[in-house]
Amino acid sequence: MKKTILSIVMMVAVALSALAADYVTVTGTSVRLRLQPSLQSETLTTNKGVNIHPKKGEKLECLGQSGNFYKVRYQGKVVYISTQFATPAKSAKPAAVKKSATTQQHVVVTGESVRLRMAPSLKAKCLQRNGVNVHPKKGERIKLMGVEGDFYKVNYQGNYVYIHMDYAVPE
Repeated sequence: MKKTILSIVMMVAVALSALAADYVTVTGTSVRLRLQPSLQSETLTTNKGVNIHPKKGEKLECLGQSGNFYKVRYQGKVVYISTQFATPAKSAKPAAVKKSATTQQHVVVTGESVRLRMAPSLKAKCLQRNGVNVHPKKGERIKLMGVEGDFYKVNYQGNYVYIHMDYAVPE
């Protein structure tokens, strides 16, 4: 019951933050939009396989940040743009849950060897340093940025990553 109420509160907070969406401005030309937050990821293309590029100066709705990529909405699709080729247009922070009395600001890790994902999916790559998965300690408090599906979006040591709701609780 407590988890259900908390989930409802978090969904409302995310919906409210979407109303005050942040934006990024494209600063480069011929910038590739990626399907995942990785330079190795496929790019957004037409049916004929031609890369689709936003225009320099175009503002894109920013849904958050994952590592060195902004998660943005472009032509109705959720894609990623390198932070190297875009700058925040409204504020210096990625879209996040706004502070209020009804939202939680941190999560506490409840499991051992918990994986931090680069996208809100169990199939997404894990946060790594020197080729080794990074695991927060059980009981560690991590800054909560939002909720996407069954994942908490968190800021862990300067990285915007995702932790599954089964392995953390809001505080």
